[in-house]
Amino acid sequence: MSYNDAAYDIIIVGLGPVGAITAKLLANFDLTVLVLEKAKEIHSSPRAIHFDGEVMRVFQNAGLATQIKRIARSTHKGMHFVGERNETLLIRKGVEGVGEQGWENNWYFFQPDLEKVLRDSLQSHPNVTIRLGENVTSVRNTELKTQVITKTDLNNDERYYESDWIIGCDGAKSLISKSMAAKVEDLGLDEKWLVIDLIVSKDSRRAANLPDYTIQHCNPQRPMTRCYINSSRRRWEIMVLPDDNIEEVTSEKFIWSILKPWLGPGDAVIERAQIYTFHSIIKTAWKNSHMILAGDSAHQSPPFLGQGLCAGIRDASSLAWRLGWVVEGKANKSIIDSYVQERKSHVREFIDLAVSCGKIIKSGDPKLIANYFKQESIEQKNVFDFPKPQLGSGVWMEGDPPLGQISPQFFDEVHVLSDDNALYKLILFERLGLKINLLSRSLQIVKKWDITILKASKAVEKWFDCINVNATLVRPDRYIYGLAIDLEGVTDMLDCFQIDMNGERA
Repeated sequence: MSYNDAAYDIIIVGLGPVGAITAKLLANFDLTVLVLEKAKEIHSSPRAIHFDGEVMRVFQNAGLATQIKRIARSTHKGMHFVGERNETLLIRKGVEGVGEQGWENNWYFFQPDLEKVLRDSLQSHPNVTIRLGENVTSVRNTELKTQVITKTDLNNDERYYESDWIIGCDGAKSLISKSMAAKVEDLGLDEKWLVIDLIVSKDSRRAANLPDYTIQHCNPQRPMTRCYINSSRRRWEIMVLPDDNIEEVTSEKFIWSILKPWLGPGDAVIERAQIYTFHSIIKTAWKNSHMILAGDSAHQSPPFLGQGLCAGIRDASSLAWRLGWVVEGKANKSIIDSYVQERKSHVREFIDLAVSCGKIIKSGDPKLIANYFKQESIEQKNVFDFPKPQLGSGVWMEGDPPLGQISPQFFDEVHVLSDDNALYKLILFERLGLKINLLSRSLQIVKKWDITILKASKAVEKWFDCINVNATLVRPDRYIYGLAIDLEGVTDMLDCFQIDMNGERA
């Protein structure tokens, strides 16, 4: 049995965290969204466990900060790389208290909890339709639309959907990516690791005494990672060596023999033990006609820095405002191409860093540390921080940082975060009296694009003094579009933005 279903402006394939937050951000535009997910229920096992302050800021701009805070644990502690004798080799810097993004820099969570928050939030949007238990089997282009064919797991019925745009958030084995015939660029790491998730006993003194931060054991004999998720959950990631028997390394006997220095069967229950292949890849094509990739369908990172999910959420935040404006007819579709250009180089920097960390974990070689982590801005020896990459070429006034970088977020005098004044919208920070002094054509641009003009708070003024500007235009994804010193500069910046939206930049 087969039948045609409705047409939608956008179809999202996959309702994991990336697909769900993409739908949530798109829901506030004047368009219709269909989300197709082959599974009927949220996957019950833990998978991703970490996101950073920038991702928390995306959740804030989606109106979900309060809900996310209830299910996630924030921490200011960094990540320690230790050698065979438990000596500290390297530390990923932690930041105590609120960081530059207006939130703590590191958050740990149980993925089913996160997915439930995201899915529940979509129920309040009548323009978003979710179809569970429908597996996308093929995608084909017609003259005007892209057609998606699904099969239901109940009756094996075929259903047909049409859309102007398809977003593939369907993971590492993405059908949408295969439909695009996207090639793979390998960035140098392809390894099997055993991932063990534990639920610890409340009465276990050994579990209570474990450090509440992530430790990378840089031991060539058996490289591993151990993570503190929350008071009841722990994770170990253990490299599978060439001589290992796959059946043996997943057995409880082997697992408890490895964990013996820290925990035993009386301290915890094994929730899951599964072998994963850690990849470091970027697809060469993220867009083909009306099909676009985001998250693991476009790139995959080894988990050593906890940036895999973060990269996918950044994709969603970068893509949604572009696609929303294009579908609404406000912007030229060329800005979709700029999504790919911007994100590719950005995500690559994080993957390269994760690969470097993986090499250190496997070897413990101090020479590698010296080669990879020479950061003059860090005072302590062998301490590194996350990079702050610029975007690739795209919708921003290209130049030196902080142009094209994520903007800080500030509290104002009454302790309101700046993004809360214009959730997932453009913000123009200024101390030039722009509401009075802007030219009429600039005011028209401000009105058309619903730009919120915010007078600089004391915190913003301090930032302005550091970067020697008096105004800045910040995109909905909170990356800096442009900077200006005076009124003329603001006029030029807004004109340039309008040109970008029209697809007219030379």
